[in-house]
Amino acid sequence: MDLYIVRHAIAVERGDPAFPSDDDRPLSPEGIHKFRLAARGLSELGLKLKRIVSSPLLRARQTAEILKEAVAKNVDITIAQELRPETPYEETLKAVSGNADGAVALIGHEPHLSGLVSFLLVGGGELAAIEFKKGAVARLAFPERPTAGAGTLEWLIQPGALRLLAKD
Repeated sequence: MDLYIVRHAIAVERGDPAFPSDDDRPLSPEGIHKFRLAARGLSELGLKLKRIVSSPLLRARQTAEILKEAVAKNVDITIAQELRPETPYEETLKAVSGNADGAVALIGHEPHLSGLVSFLLVGGGELAAIEFKKGAVARLAFPERPTAGAGTLEWLIQPGALRLLAKD
């Protein structure tokens, strides 16, 4: 199974008085534009998804919609509370349980995602240092379903590099 870990795109700054709840902060116009290009770059890589699973926070859901439009038009987006930033990694894995075939994208937040990737690569603890810029995507491969320490990092592409892959 391939698991794509996606950090949400650039959002409105935390503390903006227009969005008193952090859960309701949307993507910024710049974030929308840049992630559309990054998603086109993913399309150029031939990304094919069976599922898209998003955090319930607005900025993650919006990122999931852009990803869907670029690479998975016929795939529904599942909203999973397990992708909230404070969720233990074992709980987060429940969002993809039962899907050992095909590729799944998880859209979420930092520092949760870099910790999750470390957990999937090396097991307990946060032993691997991973930088996820807003809009970055990592591809992890598993022999079956994702479990702690069983993943192989195939690639991690920061958003600037993904945008370079997008064709006009």
